[in-house]
Amino acid sequence: MTVLLSSGSKSASHAQATINERPAPDSWTRAYLRAFYGDLELEPFVTPIVARLQKLKAVTLLEARVGDETAGGLAIFRTAGLAGIYCVGSVPEHRKKGVAGALLSKAKAIAGAEGRHLFLQSLASDGTLRYYLDRGFRVLYSKKLLSKQNSNAYKKKLV
Repeated sequence: MTVLLSSGSKSASHAQATINERPAPDSWTRAYLRAFYGDLELEPFVTPIVARLQKLKAVTLLEARVGDETAGGLAIFRTAGLAGIYCVGSVPEHRKKGVAGALLSKAKAIAGAEGRHLFLQSLASDGTLRYYLDRGFRVLYSKKLLSKQNSNAYKKKLV
Protein backbone atom coordinates (compact mmCIF):
# COMPACT_ATOMS: atom_id res chain seq x y z
CA MET A 1 0.00 0.00 0.00
CA THR A 2 1.27 3.43 -0.90
CA VAL A 3 -0.20 6.75 0.22
CA LEU A 4 0.56 9.68 -2.08
CA LEU A 5 0.05 13.41 -1.66
CA SER A 6 -0.55 15.76 -4.57
CA SER A 7 1.79 18.69 -4.97
CA GLY A 8 -0.94 20.27 -7.05
CA SER A 9 1.54 21.59 -9.58
CA LYS A 10 1.89 19.02 -12.34
CA SER A 11 -0.85 17.98 -14.65
CA ALA A 12 -0.80 16.01 -17.83
CA SER A 13 -2.68 16.53 -21.05
CA HIS A 14 -5.86 14.56 -21.09
CA ALA A 15 -8.75 13.44 -23.20
CA GLN A 16 -11.55 15.72 -24.20
CA ALA A 17 -13.59 14.24 -21.39
CA THR A 18 -16.50 15.99 -19.76
CA ILE A 19 -16.43 15.55 -15.99
CA ASN A 20 -19.81 15.13 -14.35
CA GLU A 21 -19.94 15.79 -10.58
CA ARG A 22 -23.44 14.33 -10.16
CA PRO A 23 -23.51 11.11 -12.18
CA ALA A 24 -26.44 8.73 -11.98
CA PRO A 25 -25.61 6.00 -9.46
CA ASP A 26 -26.09 3.24 -12.03
CA SER A 27 -23.83 4.96 -14.56
CA TRP A 28 -21.01 5.49 -12.04
CA THR A 29 -21.40 1.92 -10.79
CA ARG A 30 -21.09 0.49 -14.29
CA ALA A 31 -17.92 2.52 -14.94
CA TYR A 32 -16.44 1.40 -11.63
CA LEU A 33 -17.25 -2.27 -12.17
CA ARG A 34 -16.02 -2.30 -15.76
CA ALA A 35 -12.79 -0.50 -14.83
CA PHE A 36 -11.93 -2.69 -11.84
CA TYR A 37 -13.70 -6.01 -12.37
CA GLY A 38 -14.31 -6.21 -16.11
CA ASP A 39 -17.96 -7.16 -15.75
CA LEU A 40 -21.23 -5.96 -14.26
CA GLU A 41 -22.08 -8.98 -12.12
CA LEU A 42 -22.08 -6.95 -8.88
CA GLU A 43 -24.17 -4.06 -10.25
CA PRO A 44 -27.36 -4.87 -8.27
CA PHE A 45 -25.36 -4.82 -5.04
CA VAL A 46 -23.07 -1.85 -5.71
CA THR A 47 -25.61 0.61 -7.18
CA PRO A 48 -27.55 1.06 -3.89
CA ILE A 49 -24.27 1.67 -2.04
CA VAL A 50 -23.26 4.32 -4.59
CA ALA A 51 -26.71 5.95 -4.29
CA ARG A 52 -26.23 6.19 -0.49
CA LEU A 53 -22.71 7.59 -0.88
CA GLN A 54 -23.95 10.35 -3.18
CA LYS A 55 -26.20 11.63 -0.40
CA LEU A 56 -23.21 12.31 1.88
CA LYS A 57 -21.75 15.83 1.87
CA ALA A 58 -18.28 14.40 2.39
CA VAL A 59 -18.43 12.39 -0.85
CA THR A 60 -18.22 13.47 -4.48
CA LEU A 61 -18.30 10.95 -7.29
CA LEU A 62 -16.84 12.08 -10.59
CA GLU A 63 -17.73 10.52 -13.90
CA ALA A 64 -15.72 11.10 -17.07
CA ARG A 65 -17.69 11.06 -20.30
CA VAL A 66 -16.30 10.99 -23.81
CA GLY A 67 -19.11 11.76 -26.19
CA ASP A 68 -22.13 9.80 -25.04
CA GLU A 69 -20.07 7.15 -23.25
CA THR A 70 -19.08 6.89 -19.62
CA ALA A 71 -15.30 6.55 -19.81
CA GLY A 72 -14.26 6.38 -16.15
CA GLY A 73 -14.84 7.37 -12.57
CA LEU A 74 -13.27 8.58 -9.34
CA ALA A 75 -14.49 9.00 -5.76
CA ILE A 76 -13.52 11.84 -3.39
CA PHE A 77 -13.97 11.40 0.36
CA ARG A 78 -13.40 14.45 2.57
CA THR A 79 -12.27 14.87 6.14
CA ALA A 80 -10.79 17.84 8.02
CA GLY A 81 -8.28 19.48 5.68
CA LEU A 82 -8.01 16.42 3.42
CA ALA A 83 -9.59 15.10 0.25
CA GLY A 84 -8.87 11.45 -0.43
CA ILE A 85 -9.37 10.03 -3.89
CA TYR A 86 -10.21 6.42 -4.51
CA CYS A 87 -11.42 4.17 -7.29
CA VAL A 88 -9.65 6.05 -10.09
CA GLY A 89 -10.39 4.01 -13.17
CA SER A 90 -11.10 4.06 -16.87
CA VAL A 91 -13.29 1.59 -18.71
CA PRO A 92 -11.21 -0.67 -20.98
CA GLU A 93 -11.95 1.01 -24.33
CA HIS A 94 -10.94 4.43 -22.94
CA ARG A 95 -7.69 3.45 -21.24
CA LYS A 96 -4.46 5.25 -22.11
CA LYS A 97 -6.43 8.16 -23.58
CA GLY A 98 -6.13 10.60 -20.66
CA VAL A 99 -9.46 9.87 -18.96
CA ALA A 100 -7.90 9.19 -15.54
CA GLY A 101 -5.77 12.32 -15.97
CA ALA A 102 -8.90 14.40 -16.60
CA LEU A 103 -10.50 12.95 -13.47
CA LEU A 104 -7.39 13.66 -11.39
CA SER A 105 -7.24 17.24 -12.68
CA LYS A 106 -10.84 17.82 -11.63
CA ALA A 107 -10.21 16.25 -8.20
CA LYS A 108 -7.17 18.53 -7.74
CA ALA A 109 -9.29 21.56 -8.65
CA ILE A 110 -12.02 20.57 -6.20
CA ALA A 111 -9.54 19.96 -3.36
CA GLY A 112 -7.74 23.23 -4.11
CA ALA A 113 -10.97 25.23 -4.16
CA GLU A 114 -11.87 23.75 -0.77
CA GLY A 115 -8.39 24.36 0.69
CA ARG A 116 -7.80 20.65 1.21
CA HIS A 117 -4.68 18.55 0.66
CA LEU A 118 -5.32 15.88 -1.96
CA PHE A 119 -4.07 12.36 -1.34
CA LEU A 120 -4.66 8.89 -2.67
CA GLN A 121 -3.94 5.35 -1.64
CA SER A 122 -2.68 2.86 -4.18
CA LEU A 123 -1.66 -0.77 -4.13
CA ALA A 124 1.81 -1.44 -5.45
CA SER A 125 0.43 -4.43 -7.34
CA ASP A 126 -1.68 -2.04 -9.43
CA GLY A 127 1.48 -0.78 -11.16
CA THR A 128 0.20 2.79 -10.96
CA LEU A 129 2.87 4.42 -8.82
CA ARG A 130 4.84 5.90 -11.76
CA TYR A 131 1.58 7.20 -13.26
CA TYR A 132 0.74 9.13 -10.09
CA LEU A 133 4.29 10.38 -9.58
CA ASP A 134 4.26 11.74 -13.15
CA ARG A 135 1.11 13.70 -12.29
CA GLY A 136 2.54 15.57 -9.34
CA PHE A 137 1.94 13.19 -6.45
CA ARG A 138 4.68 12.22 -4.03
CA VAL A 139 4.93 9.20 -1.75
CA LEU A 140 4.08 9.89 1.89
CA TYR A 141 4.01 6.32 3.12
CA SER A 142 4.59 2.87 1.70
CA LYS A 143 4.10 -0.52 3.30
CA LYS A 144 4.35 -4.01 1.88
CA LEU A 145 1.10 -5.70 2.80
CA LEU A 146 1.65 -9.02 1.12
CA SER A 147 4.55 -10.28 -0.88
CA LYS A 148 4.51 -13.12 -3.34
CA GLN A 149 7.01 -15.01 -1.19
CA ASN A 150 4.81 -14.66 1.91
CA SER A 151 1.71 -15.51 -0.08
CA ASN A 152 3.20 -18.79 -1.32
CA ALA A 153 4.38 -19.75 2.16
CA TYR A 154 0.90 -19.10 3.52
CA LYS A 155 -0.71 -21.19 0.78
CA LYS A 156 1.62 -24.11 1.58
CA LYS A 157 0.51 -24.01 5.23
CA LEU A 158 -3.14 -24.21 4.15
CA VAL A 159 -2.63 -27.35 2.07
